[in-house]
Amino acid sequence: METNKIPNTAQDRVYLIKRIQDHLTQKFHVYSGCDSHDSEYDSIEEMWRCEGFLQDQYKETEASWYKKSHDYWEDDDNAQATIDGVLGGFAHLSERDIVASKDFLGQILQHSPVLREKIEKGEPTVGCECGAGIGRLTKGLLISMGVTQCDLVETSPRLLKAAHTYLASDSEKCQFICSGLQDFNPSPVSYDIIWIQWVIAYLTDWDLVNFLYRMGNALKEGGVIIIKDNTCNESGFMCDKDDGDITRSYQYIRAIIKESGLNVIKAETGSELVRWQEDFPDNIWPVAMIALRK
Repeated sequence: METNKIPNTAQDRVYLIKRIQDHLTQKFHVYSGCDSHDSEYDSIEEMWRCEGFLQDQYKETEASWYKKSHDYWEDDDNAQATIDGVLGGFAHLSERDIVASKDFLGQILQHSPVLREKIEKGEPTVGCECGAGIGRLTKGLLISMGVTQCDLVETSPRLLKAAHTYLASDSEKCQFICSGLQDFNPSPVSYDIIWIQWVIAYLTDWDLVNFLYRMGNALKEGGVIIIKDNTCNESGFMCDKDDGDITRSYQYIRAIIKESGLNVIKAETGSELVRWQEDFPDNIWPVAMIALRK
């Protein structure tokens, strides 16, 4: 089975970006944006071209992009191995976040009979927390909702080491995988629940499409993928040049999901299983929760 959906060429990256921009145009959404250095871009293509990704010789650019975020999270001065550290000083929002996520996962299970039955019967179920940090969601969400085994995927060896302590006895139910998501390639048919939260911003568009494609292949029968992440609400994107990340609009994320081949789960009424975190402060990016399956 192929591990990537988007071939690794500059031309294919350009084709992908143009399809994303066409999707946004059809949805009557802008694809202009800005960056943390106050530069403005007329298009997604212009931004990635300025970053140096739309040329054949891009390996150094790619390495630099991912090194920025890796170095940030590996530095204890930036993110201590605590709830407050991994949430950027917003530990007080952790409980609200987990309560909303539990409610959303409960709704998903109502529309996923195979998975719901496995959990209700206490049968072995395998979860995966992507961008796991110290395992906040493994402990507070996945295991507490009945997942019997969980893989933690995290780029920072320091945080992954701290996860053993944070999870305490629950660490016996876990595997710890030190990898960036752009390189993470699990075996097919491995997971029942894949939870991806506050981490997709660190992936380029093509790496995110390929990552989601691989995660779709990694789902077991009846398995689900949940993306929970920040969204822009006034522009198409905001690129942080210092940290190497890009916050995308909701429709931008939806265009990438479409490219990956995943589908948003629908209720019997036909409504999509998409929810928003409604109780965060106004100074926080709007946070979308999207339920997916292959």
